[in-house]
Amino acid sequence: MSNKGFLAIWCEIGAEDLADYRAWITKEHIADRTFLPGWNGARFCVDVTNERAHFFLYATENKDVFSAQPYLNVLNNPSPWTNRIMPKFGPFDRALGEQLFKLGNGFGSYMMVSRIKDESSIDLADVKSKFAKFMDTPDIVSVRLMKLDRSATDIKSQEKTMRKGAEGDFHYLLVIEAISEKGGTNAQNHVAQILKDAFPSAEKTDSSVRKVLYGETAFEGPTT
Repeated sequence: MSNKGFLAIWCEIGAEDLADYRAWITKEHIADRTFLPGWNGARFCVDVTNERAHFFLYATENKDVFSAQPYLNVLNNPSPWTNRIMPKFGPFDRALGEQLFKLGNGFGSYMMVSRIKDESSIDLADVKSKFAKFMDTPDIVSVRLMKLDRSATDIKSQEKTMRKGAEGDFHYLLVIEAISEKGGTNAQNHVAQILKDAFPSAEKTDSSVRKVLYGETAFEGPTT
C-alpha cells in the first residue's frame, strides 16, 4: 500500500492584501484542490508571531495525485482571482511528497512545523522512536514525518510562473499537532535537540508554531 501524500505551502502576504488573500484561500483556492480525486482535505494556518505568514497542509491518498491530470489542469488554468493575488505573494515555499509515519489520532488547533534539510539516508524506525516521546507531552495529539518528492515539487505549471523563488529547499517536514498554543510552543522549545539526534547530518532546520484558521475535507462541500 502506498503512503499518504502531502502538499505543504508557506506564504507571506502584504497587509494591504491580507483580507483578499484569506478570502481567496477560504472561498476558492482550497476547494479547487480538496474536491479533486484522491485529495482528502486541507488546513490553513497562521504563524502565531506574524499574521501575514501562512501555512497550508493538504492530505492526499498518495503522491501520484500530484502528477495526475485533474491537478495539472487546475495548476495550468488559474482563475482570474488566482491571477490577481498570486503575483502579490511575498516569501514563498512549497513541497509535495509522502508521509513516512504518523503517531496519534485526529487534528490539533496548533501545529509545530519544522523543515529539515538533510540529504543523507535515515533509520526511520530510530527516528520514529525519538519523536514518539512527544506523545507523552501534555496537549500533543499527533506527530508526523513527511519526505519531499523532488520530481513532484518541480513539475512546471502556469501557477509556478507567477511565484518568486525556489521551492522545496529541504528534504523532510515534521509536523507536531497540539490542542493549545502552549503545547505547540513547548514542542518547538524541545524539538531542536531531538532534530539534532534524529538528523545528525542536517545542514539546516527551522521551526515555527502555527494556529489553524480554517479547514476543509472532501466530504464537507456545500449542499444543494
